[in-house]
Amino acid sequence: MKRIIIIQILFSFLFAAFEHSPSSPANIATGLLSTNIQTHSMGIYTDPASVNKFVDRHIGISSGQRFGLSLLNHGSAAWAQRFGMHYFGVVASSIGDKSYNETIYSLMAGKRFTDRMDVGIGLAYYGLSIDEYGSAYTFGLNLGWNIYLDETLQWNGSLRNVNSPKIGVSKDPLPQIFSSSLVYQPMDNTVFAIEIEQDTVYESRLKFGTNIRVLDWMNIFLGHASSPEQTTGGFEILYKQFNINYAVTTHTYLGLSHWIGTGIRIP
Repeated sequence: MKRIIIIQILFSFLFAAFEHSPSSPANIATGLLSTNIQTHSMGIYTDPASVNKFVDRHIGISSGQRFGLSLLNHGSAAWAQRFGMHYFGVVASSIGDKSYNETIYSLMAGKRFTDRMDVGIGLAYYGLSIDEYGSAYTFGLNLGWNIYLDETLQWNGSLRNVNSPKIGVSKDPLPQIFSSSLVYQPMDNTVFAIEIEQDTVYESRLKFGTNIRVLDWMNIFLGHASSPEQTTGGFEILYKQFNINYAVTTHTYLGLSHWIGTGIRIP
């Protein structure tokens, strides 16, 4: 019973249901961005239009622990690939333990309308299970776009849960989030991104990050996000078709969060 009370305090005071979305460690390390800055399969949930960038088959997995709390253990897996003129992806994610667990399964589809515009759509299943309280589920709809303004600048955006999904007998609303970002790549080895994220309930967050290729086989990530203030960092190791990436984030009041992930490209 004590464990249930702790869970209720954590998720009612600190974290609303499904506030934590599956994302690649690269996105997290570059300021907790929604935009899929490194084009990892794990990033297509928060950036549905980025599924259009996967010509070959990409598979990724990641795991982590938020704020040093075992109650917030997190694991995800993703796959993305092109079929003909269309692009598809799948993401599966779980956070929590047997006492409290949030599960997300999402199917993404995308299409490249012009050389300068990609759009994507995602249908997400949300499952919630609380020990001694039961379980519930609902569905959400996510939309996204990537617009290439020129050879070095992109405008990316996403609308999460546009259908206003609610879950449980109390009909608790899931987060509705709008994000808009500019991604600037002045050189092949350097990418900068700035993003504004607006939740319908909470104040907006300003995020920015950079990805620098310091060696042929290594990327370094740095970033920051406001409200609450969080500094982020990490790295990626590249070997042929494989990548291994790590991210760490700070928090004003809570402990460090850690993620590690790996991906493979199959031509």
